[in-house]
Amino acid sequence: MELIRDIADWIATGWGDRLGLLFPLAMVGLIGLYVLWLVIGYLRVSQVGLGDGQGPQQVVALPSSGEGAELPRGVPYCAFDGLQYPAGARFCTSCERDLTLACMNCAATLSAGDASCYRCGTPTGAADVALLG
Repeated sequence: MELIRDIADWIATGWGDRLGLLFPLAMVGLIGLYVLWLVIGYLRVSQVGLGDGQGPQQVVALPSSGEGAELPRGVPYCAFDGLQYPAGARFCTSCERDLTLACMNCAATLSAGDASCYRCGTPTGAADVALLG
């Protein structure tokens, strides 16, 4: 009975103190999310390998689907922007989406960072390019 009274007393009193803590805790949470966003962005860029020794990547427009041309096999491309990137690229420089590529053997759609095809096991060469960079 005394426990119930203590809980009811805790709920009914002290709201000013709790509301006084709400704003600082919300600010700490928002700043923490912002720092996390910055760290994840830095890690993503460091995975791409933007270094001093690398020049700009040569980007080519994909052939339009109206011509009946297939997507290039084994070459990273951005399906959203219709851009083709050189081997080893993982992210689109325009929209920052992950690049995809078609397997050289079975034409399965893969992520540009995958080391091998999930369907047939053919190596994509992404691991070799990552080791060189």
